[in-house]
Amino acid sequence: MEAPGQDSDWRSPQFRQKVVAQIEDAMRKAGTAHTKSSKDMENHVYVKAKSREEYLSLVARLIISLQETSIKRHMEVRIQ
Repeated sequence: MEAPGQDSDWRSPQFRQKVVAQIEDAMRKAGTAHTKSSKDMENHVYVKAKSREEYLSLVARLIISLQETSIKRHMEVRIQ
């Protein structure tokens, strides 16, 4: 069980807005069109997560996926 106060910060609007900004930055750097907004992506992760650790893990996986998309896009441009 989570200790009071220890895990609640990840649920605050301020913390979540920082995560949205990080996702948005990764999306911008990827340079590809996305069907969902950064806010929608964060909300999907937030609803799915049951703990701070799971939330941060899912956010990290999302950002890594966006970065990989960016790398693939840059590789395709170089090959052409």
